[in-house]
Amino acid sequence: MSNPIASVVRLSVLMIAGFQTISGEARAACPAFVELPSGTVFDLAKLIADSGSPSAALEKARADLAQMSRDGECSASEHVRHHAECLEIVEAAHKAVAALEHCSR
Repeated sequence: MSNPIASVVRLSVLMIAGFQTISGEARAACPAFVELPSGTVFDLAKLIADSGSPSAALEKARADLAQMSRDGECSASEHVRHHAECLEIVEAAHKAVAALEHCSR
């Protein structure tokens, strides 16, 4: 059984506070990052590079969000102290999925 915190941590690791560019196909086909109005940045380029393709990155992000949903997302007891941060991570991940769906076509 997957640890519910592992999904949040995995998504958190992908978040950055600035711009990062890498060479490769991910940059040409998909945005390098998505940003929330709050300033939270989700590094799509790194997720795509780590996953091998935009389609694989989309599958990974969807799987992580599905796991979070099964575990109660941010209402799980492990996330009570960091509820706002958890919500921000989940919102950024949803926006990343939308961007990946668009560029994976």
